[in-house]
Amino acid sequence: REEEEDCREILRGKKIFSERSLLDFCMNEIDEAVPQLKFYEEIKEYEKLDSEEERLTRSRQIYDVYIMKELLSCSHPFSKKAVDHVQTHLAKKQVPPNLFQPYIVEICDSLRGKIFQKFIESDKFTRFCQWKNVELNIHLTMNDFSVHRIIGRGGFGEVYGCRKADTGKMYAMKCLDKKRIKMKQGETLALNERIMLSLVSTGDCPFIVCMTYAFHTPDKLCFILDLMNGGDLHYHLSQHGVFSEKDMRFYAAEIILGLEHMHNRFVVYRDLKPANILLDEHGHVRISDLGLACDFSKKKPHASVGTHGYMAPEVLQKGTAYDSSADWFSLGCMLFKLLRGHSPFRQHKTKDKHEIDRMTLTMNVELPDSFSPELKSLLEGLLQRDVTFYQMCIWFYPPPLIPPRGEVNAADAFDIGSFDEEDTKGIKLLDSDQELYKNFPLVISERWQQEVAETVYDAVNSDTDKNEARKRAKNKQQGHEEDYALGKDCIMHGYMLKLGNPFLTQWQRRYFYLFPNRVEWRGEGESRQNLLTMEQIVTVEETQIKDKKCILLRIKGGKQFVLQCESDPEFVQWKKELTEAFTEAQKLLRRAPKVIGKGRTNVVELSKPPLAHRNSNGL
Repeated sequence: REEEEDCREILRGKKIFSERSLLDFCMNEIDEAVPQLKFYEEIKEYEKLDSEEERLTRSRQIYDVYIMKELLSCSHPFSKKAVDHVQTHLAKKQVPPNLFQPYIVEICDSLRGKIFQKFIESDKFTRFCQWKNVELNIHLTMNDFSVHRIIGRGGFGEVYGCRKADTGKMYAMKCLDKKRIKMKQGETLALNERIMLSLVSTGDCPFIVCMTYAFHTPDKLCFILDLMNGGDLHYHLSQHGVFSEKDMRFYAAEIILGLEHMHNRFVVYRDLKPANILLDEHGHVRISDLGLACDFSKKKPHASVGTHGYMAPEVLQKGTAYDSSADWFSLGCMLFKLLRGHSPFRQHKTKDKHEIDRMTLTMNVELPDSFSPELKSLLEGLLQRDVTFYQMCIWFYPPPLIPPRGEVNAADAFDIGSFDEEDTKGIKLLDSDQELYKNFPLVISERWQQEVAETVYDAVNSDTDKNEARKRAKNKQQGHEEDYALGKDCIMHGYMLKLGNPFLTQWQRRYFYLFPNRVEWRGEGESRQNLLTMEQIVTVEETQIKDKKCILLRIKGGKQFVLQCESDPEFVQWKKELTEAFTEAQKLLRRAPKVIGKGRTNVVELSKPPLAHRNSNGL
């Protein structure tokens, strides 16, 4: 089952605890204590601590409560290797953020067995599947957003502020004009940006402008990105003047972490400059615009692309292969500009690109005496023409510049301007052009889940719980009681639509019970149960009626029995359980003659998988 595999993947990736459905199940519904969760939460709080002194105090508290206490009572369920790892570090007063990492791994392993199986069979997993079904059926259009003022413009389109209608979350919407892309033969660049954004937008990446959605209209390609309303460093450089060494150090640290996130995914950025470094409302920075980024996991790039004055020598030398090292040279150029107001290879405000490139390849940069020895060492290392970049020490500093709240820290809409529609008047978009973008739509799963969790998750779950409680009460009044299924070998039960009347043209809502050897159902207010045995069924198939997936049961005598579920997850589960029950019944029927032919003998029992009771949601 796709949802089950997805959930197991989350658990293997240690993200299961961010899934509130599992946490809620373990804390409130399971009939046994799950102390591992509290231990896990304490470890996660420990990992957030900044100072070594705080980590030392907290680590000893965690050790006393969750390790030593259980060791003394001989009830510690974790390995000696994990215990030794922590004890050795604490004895030396070494408290790295990953001190308890062996326990994280073992906690996840401990939840993969009986506890996780119970979760899969619970209502909470049903709810998880319902949310996954929503995610898998997202098809965005412009109608899903309210678009606000323009905040930027590029070679292919504009960037707007926008609000997502269903959750209210604010985003930036980058709209690229398909006609302008075709006119400039930029299809490869546009599709490459979508690929690069999908590579870097997963995992913990607070220093990159990430993408949550991508979709397209007949004339636009749309990227839904993190909204950064603090302006860019080029804008603030022009408004604020050059930055101090201390301020530059703060920005360098965050940019390095953003580059590291890309490089770990084998992406070289290739366009590092102040205009591409955006500030959020708190003054933290993110790297934006991945149009020139490149995946070097399989083949190193050779192309000479970027902004003159920031391009590394190996990028300028055509035919020379390079990798992430090119970004470190660009970082040195950018940091120099933040401190001096110009690129180290763009002195005297020259605009001659060839001259800038020549100086980049040949000129030795002279650093001012006002630079500290540490800063000189850093820039000299970054601007070396043949160097392996060394790890820079990261300090903890408050942001040096907090953008004014309530203001758009960007040029006025009038100054940003607009495209001349006459430019693309003669451009026609053909079916072959649209075919290029057939795989463009995308939803970044973990970012969608984060958006929902921050906004409507609790409210929607609360409303759904109330509706389902009312539905259960109504079912009980109408005789569709869960008690009927309990104590029997009922596999699952719930509402489905049955195609009825003599001409099979009218849908009738009925309550169904699936057993290993039969299907029972009854209508509203009916006391009589209708019955269809597995022996009467010839095949269980999938069909479509008016674009709706249905279950088709072919009955002996040429009759058909068509069922329609009320949601996609219910359809998947009903079809799966019906097929399995039918298959098991056919095995029994094929073996029956052999048993009869033997005369009197011991009772033959068929082994069959344990049957789980399912609720009225069908899962």
